[in-house]
Amino acid sequence: MNVHAMIYDGLVEYGEKGELMPALAESWDISADGKTYTFHLQQGVKFSDGTDFNAAAVKFSFERWIKDPANSINVATAMQSLDVVDEHTITMTFNKAYYPFLTELSFARPVRMISPSAVEPAGDVTGKFIKAIGTGAWMAESYKTDQEAVLVRNPYYWGEQPKLSKIILKVIPDPQSRVLALQSGNVDIAGGQFGKIPVESVPVIVSDSSLNLEKASGTNSIFMIFNYNTPALQDLNVRKAINLAINKKSIVQDLMNGIGSEAKGLFPLTVPYVTDTNNTWYGFEPEEAKQLLADAGYSDSNGDGIVEKNGAPLELDFVLQQAEFPEWKSISELLQSELKEIGIQVNLQVLEPNAYYDALWTTKAYDMIMYRTYDDAYNPHSFLQSLFHKTAEAPAVVWSDASLESLIDTAVGTTDLQERQTSYDSIFAKLYQQAMFAAIYFPDDIMAVNTRVTGFKPGYTTFTPIFWNQLDIGEE
Repeated sequence: MNVHAMIYDGLVEYGEKGELMPALAESWDISADGKTYTFHLQQGVKFSDGTDFNAAAVKFSFERWIKDPANSINVATAMQSLDVVDEHTITMTFNKAYYPFLTELSFARPVRMISPSAVEPAGDVTGKFIKAIGTGAWMAESYKTDQEAVLVRNPYYWGEQPKLSKIILKVIPDPQSRVLALQSGNVDIAGGQFGKIPVESVPVIVSDSSLNLEKASGTNSIFMIFNYNTPALQDLNVRKAINLAINKKSIVQDLMNGIGSEAKGLFPLTVPYVTDTNNTWYGFEPEEAKQLLADAGYSDSNGDGIVEKNGAPLELDFVLQQAEFPEWKSISELLQSELKEIGIQVNLQVLEPNAYYDALWTTKAYDMIMYRTYDDAYNPHSFLQSLFHKTAEAPAVVWSDASLESLIDTAVGTTDLQERQTSYDSIFAKLYQQAMFAAIYFPDDIMAVNTRVTGFKPGYTTFTPIFWNQLDIGEE
């Protein structure tokens, strides 16, 4: 669970399907060229130490991090000026039009507002951080590294006060230990992206009368990247065949205990600009997959079950990791089996996280690699730019296609909503038509909640997984 988003507020808030809602900014105006944003701030807001929140505090908060090279989001890299108009008005001017500026302002880090008195000397943008002072509903009472954080109500909170007086966030690294803590009553809630419940533990939770299993559609997806430098995978028929060989329904029902849904594209419907009409992918058609391989010139000439072309068997190395995503191993083993059914030999390589990410981002030492899309406000624009678009230093990661990159540039640069939607429609269509990856499944976010907890409602982002202020304890 992310403490940051409970203590600090942003100017805007990320809502359902990416709708941007007022937070510390009650409204905003965007110039016709899409480069200047004027924010009108809530009045009467105070930080948790009683000091005033105003435009000067916003300027201070941004200047604390905006010049740090570690912050590569566009709000930082494209900022030209930050000007206080009056106590409750501030303007931001950027060197380009980029519609996700507002979306980036909803991130949990680093764009939340911090009090100038939280550093020493007070108000010095380079000052030493001494205390967590925000405008959020909660403030820190105590913190033990790698153990727990104790949060209490912020008496100066500008919104409706939380129902609970205190929340204790515990660090339990081992997933099975989380389940035991739930069963024993030592914790009331666990789950989400930061405290995952193992899929294999779902039946245990469902059968426990003291626990409720809460499911919500997530914003990310699991998919398989093709190395576009692998000769066999440069053939569209081969890429389509791999997609058609995957039984996504079996993955969700048999391996994931029904926690999720079959992937119908790169992003689920919870992501902005994804619609029922542009969210299309390949079904499970193994016979059609075999025919596509035959059309590509492959046949099993020696009867060993693996197809060949020009005497070379169709053999692919499939890289994955288990440390962060234990379920990937069983999924990959099923994919290996399904691809063998159509004549493709798949060699699984399970790597440690550092080696895995080195293969993904640097060496490209794979033919296929398991990956996931980002969460929340990073979709779809940030993921597409990061994985399907070249940079000044490197080619695209997932697939290299100049026309796709042009569509991405148009989508993120236009201020016209309809033009943006049309661009995304074209992007998703091209991903499908060229089978630029293999879609697998859309995970659900799951949480186990003690039955004594009332008012539980899942949040819209990974960093705000719960509407904390609505939680309460019922009569026992």
